[in-house]
Amino acid sequence: MSAKQEKKKGDRELEKMENNENTMTKKEQRKQGWQTLRWVLKEVHSLDRSFMPLMLLHTLVNLGTIYAPILLIAPVLDGFMSKNWDKAWLWGLIMVVTTIMVNLLENYLMKVGRISGEKVYGLFATKMYHKPMTLDYPSSQDSEKKRAFQRAFQSMQYEGNLSAFFVSLFAVLGDVLSLLTSISLTVVMLLARPVQGGWMRTLAQPWLALPLAFISIFLVSTLARKSNNELARKERKLHEEHIKVEADIMYLNQQVIFSTKDYALYQLNDMIPMIRTWLRELLDKTSVFFAAWMNVGIRQTINGDVSALVFLLVAWLLAGAKVLTGAVPVAMLVTYANSLIQVSKSWLSINENIMTVVRRIPYYRDIQDYVSLENKFETGSIPVEKRNDNEVLLEMENVSFKYPGSDRWALRNVNVSLDMKKRHAVVGLNGAGKTTFILLLCRLYEPTEGRILLNGVDIRKYDYQEYLRLFSVVFQDFQLFAFPLAENVASAEEFDEARVRECLTMAGFGERLAELEAEGEGLETDVVSVHGQVKHFSGGEQQKIAIARALYNQGSVMILDEPTAALDPISEADIYAHLNDLIQDKTTVFISHRMSSCRFCSDILVFNEGEVVERGTHDELLGLQGLYRSMWDAQAKYYLEQGHSSLVA
Repeated sequence: MSAKQEKKKGDRELEKMENNENTMTKKEQRKQGWQTLRWVLKEVHSLDRSFMPLMLLHTLVNLGTIYAPILLIAPVLDGFMSKNWDKAWLWGLIMVVTTIMVNLLENYLMKVGRISGEKVYGLFATKMYHKPMTLDYPSSQDSEKKRAFQRAFQSMQYEGNLSAFFVSLFAVLGDVLSLLTSISLTVVMLLARPVQGGWMRTLAQPWLALPLAFISIFLVSTLARKSNNELARKERKLHEEHIKVEADIMYLNQQVIFSTKDYALYQLNDMIPMIRTWLRELLDKTSVFFAAWMNVGIRQTINGDVSALVFLLVAWLLAGAKVLTGAVPVAMLVTYANSLIQVSKSWLSINENIMTVVRRIPYYRDIQDYVSLENKFETGSIPVEKRNDNEVLLEMENVSFKYPGSDRWALRNVNVSLDMKKRHAVVGLNGAGKTTFILLLCRLYEPTEGRILLNGVDIRKYDYQEYLRLFSVVFQDFQLFAFPLAENVASAEEFDEARVRECLTMAGFGERLAELEAEGEGLETDVVSVHGQVKHFSGGEQQKIAIARALYNQGSVMILDEPTAALDPISEADIYAHLNDLIQDKTTVFISHRMSSCRFCSDILVFNEGEVVERGTHDELLGLQGLYRSMWDAQAKYYLEQGHSSLVA
């Protein structure tokens, strides 16, 4: 399947998920939301047990920054109004010092919380990025799973800021506590009875003031909540649409624009206007998205400001009525007015922060869905016997295999036993099943039919990770990483330097390593840049590094898939000349189109159309006058013509 077909398939899957989400009842959506929220809380607690207590402490201190001035201003004003200057200055000093101290503590906790949040976010992201390593290989290569990772990654990138999420979550708790505090103060004020007449006396009566205050809160908050709900749904929809656009841009960049070889070979210059138009259209869609997204944010801000302004007028009207009618002292005007305002603020903030949490839940569901993917392979429980003698016997019994989504048998009724400590060669024409044979042997795929045995036991019964560590493999499409040379060989941050050097030398990289050390970098030489560009090394040198990595792993079974494909015939001959030093007493399997590798092997398996059609030593197979003989003769003729007779001697 091409990249574009995969992208289109992913778009269809995304639309299907959207439709499924739209058909869910509100009850089901709430249930799913609570499940996701519990999952997030559990995951974060497991990553950092101090994070949520820190957020709780920050929430409580933040309440202090709100209510310290509200509660302490009354005695200050009372002191000034009664001309009790000592009382006024004392309470004024207490208010100033308390406010400064609480704000300093709140600021400190905010910064500490931000650092802790970034740490948790990093751990959370690391867990998500590590997920492909825990999946079975077929799942990691599945287009649907790759799409799920893309959704999770983009959700993490846009709305997955855990620190901000928990700020909103604990803000809900803070708002609840604030609401209870402000309601207590407000009710005390609203229940105070007026002592003076006038039309204000009616407004100040508890039977009118109390219902009026809370009806206005309810009406204003309800309208704001409904509006924010609608805006949140619109924002989610905008995000889903933008994911599709970003996927198109990613495809355009990776598969088209940067396919420079195809540009040159197929003269794609004539398609540049079309590509430019396509890219412009995609960028226009991106601009529209951000404009719409900003519009949503502005409307949410306006809704909040208008709601707050409406209730501000109501609060001051009621507080003013209480003061003018003598129900409460003038000094308490600011306290009671701010308490009443804080009731509205807290109520609106509860709704706003709940909507923020609710709005972000679907993004975390994307992440949850991905990190919750299970390994489809049986993991087993039997530990793999750790043998220093490398006595490992691998067998295939009636193994047949079809790749996912294919009706064609890649392997059919393969019965093979790989004798311990022997050198085996696997040869055949392209598509004969050689690589599939290795993938099954390494348990990157599982047989469609039949079973594979390790020392007489079905490999599915063994611990999956322990079984994988049996193998030291160099695949044809090996991958080097943006790490220093030593880390690439050791596949670890901590390594045995002497052993790294030994493996590089055994793989034929010794002279190049000496040059690198003379240049002052040596084992610290970066192999690949973070942008994927290979530094310093030719294709043959990269292959030697890959071979060195396999040697360093010290698996009991060494598998070399086209181990000399990038090497010239002379370098190839040098590798095979040191073969005994390379493999020592390991069971070894070679896959190669170069028949010269077969001369070093005591057992040769010839594959054709997914079946083992010939098997024996090099001399035995030459005598059969079959497929092996024809392949050998064809390649030997080529090498003789090129003047490399030593390779076919």
